[in-house]
Amino acid sequence: MLRDVEQLPDGIDLVVEDGVVVLRLRGEVDGLVVDAWDAARSDTSGAAAVDLSAATFLDGRALRMLVRETEQSRRTGRVPELRGPSRTVRRMLEITGAAPLFAAVC
Repeated sequence: MLRDVEQLPDGIDLVVEDGVVVLRLRGEVDGLVVDAWDAARSDTSGAAAVDLSAATFLDGRALRMLVRETEQSRRTGRVPELRGPSRTVRRMLEITGAAPLFAAVC
């Protein structure tokens, strides 16, 4: 059961805003952060939005986690939002070909 705010370690929070599941990332999100997220979760979040406004860095594993955690939303026909992505994060999405999987909201 998803609580209104679920604090998870190492820079990832899962929240519900106006009925929408939002994954919030903070700071440097790398393989260690993703490992902590995976250890704390037993299933995917079904996030319809990802708030990156406080994220300063994402590595390849973090990007894969974003795609995985928003897959359920895409299966229902929604395009997950990326809220506040930095120029670096937007560029990483473009380079890897993942940009079309998300709608960027600046």
